[in-house]
Amino acid sequence: MKKTLGFCLVVAALSSSCKISEQTPPKNSNDNIAGMNVPAPRAMTISELDIGKRICSNLKKKREFFETLNNEKEQFRFKAELRNCDNDVYNHDLFIASISNANSTDLEYIAARNTYFKDVVTDLSGVLKDMCSALNTTDKVSNTAVSGNFKYSFNFLIADNYDRYEIYKSRKKTDGTFEPVSAEAVSVIGQKIQAPTKFFGVEKDRIRYTVCDGKRFSTMKQTWVEAITTF
Repeated sequence: MKKTLGFCLVVAALSSSCKISEQTPPKNSNDNIAGMNVPAPRAMTISELDIGKRICSNLKKKREFFETLNNEKEQFRFKAELRNCDNDVYNHDLFIASISNANSTDLEYIAARNTYFKDVVTDLSGVLKDMCSALNTTDKVSNTAVSGNFKYSFNFLIADNYDRYEIYKSRKKTDGTFEPVSAEAVSVIGQKIQAPTKFFGVEKDRIRYTVCDGKRFSTMKQTWVEAITTF
């Protein structure tokens, strides 16, 4: 999967180079991105650890299942919603995406459109790779990590009966403080009443808010509707 950021997530293993430190919400601030509250740095609770481990397990199952599929044979239907920096909807369509495992490093959704979440979220994706690894190693895991000039804050919760993770990304300014860059939330299928077991780990809802300026943000949302092929 994508190159990881190599940051520490284990509370007991801090070093000088790595330290723990819907809605149309009105504005952004250092502790709020698009109305989503950035959690303060702390150790994760038992409940958060359980949800995080469950999410990582289901993401791994999905990855292993998708890797066995014939390239671009199986298809999902998604619903997209795109909003610009003025919160105006400029795209709200259903679209079909094929599952591709031809890329040697990433699973992908292939669709006939320009703007959508192409990457398939797995236990080896980006910042989740280090988080899932930490969750599988210890119960002393921080919800915050710093890598270079960026800080990532994690939140694991249950929303509308779905396991959900949220990642808040902030950039370090010249004065040493951090300014918000984006917030992403993903609800993950993990119950039989939500979808067949083979679809555990599929992103039911994925939404990303990207900061345009101090008070505005753009929105990209993608919702899983159904499987079109029989798998």
